Amino acid sequence: MTALIKITTEQNVAILTMNTAENRHNPSFIAELNQHLDSIEANGDINAVVLTSSSDKSWSLGIDLQWMASSDNTPAVIADFMNSIGQLFKRIVTFPMPIIAALNGHTYGNGSVLACACDFRFMKSDKGFFCFPEVDVLVPFVPSMFPIINKAINPQFFNRLAMSGQRVDAHKLLQQNVVEAIFADEQALQTGVLEFAQSFNKNRWIYAQNKTQINKLILDVMAAQDSAFIENISTLLWKKLQQK
Repeated sequence: MTALIKITTEQNVAILTMNTAENRHNPSFIAELNQHLDSIEANGDINAVVLTSSSDKSWSLGIDLQWMASSDNTPAVIADFMNSIGQLFKRIVTFPMPIIAALNGHTYGNGSVLACACDFRFMKSDKGFFCFPEVDVLVPFVPSMFPIINKAINPQFFNRLAMSGQRVDAHKLLQQNVVEAIFADEQALQTGVLEFAQSFNKNRWIYAQNKTQINKLILDVMAAQDSAFIENISTLLWKKLQQK
């Protein structure tokens, strides 16, 4: 069985390579990513994580809508899944080392939120768009996703993307300071991101402390609002997906 996410190491950097054509998020994807984060935390030699894709087209297209719309699912299953996404994002924004997104293809929806949850983002400029199509696919943002996104994207620019579903390229993301840098092609991106990742050798305790404080608004919204929102929306979301 092909791994959904492959893990390799390069000196002090763990490289997580999402390994399907679209890298859609479903319970299996969430579980596998968490397992890899467990192994990285258990390895005291790792100082940074790179999250990239093996696809020549997509970094991540977000929620696996085919799985979510399955007649085998129930509102409770969908609610559990949405809560598991929140727990993964919580883990990323408090993870004791940098997680760096190497966006080497299309990044849509929950894939875009995942990219925003990471500490740094880089992108190649020869292929790939970034967008939030939630307004078109009937999947609402969970409350804590707004501060997650706004730590990477200014509110005015995000408002335009969220309300229109507009796709933007690497040059626009660089102009808006969403990404640290852009690279001409795949090889240049992976080389540049690995070099950046290898520059980190920070104490894990202080890194986690700083990330937790920087991202306190995210954590507070998660604790206060996400569960109730998901409980209220899961049945309606399930019904709408069944009607599509």
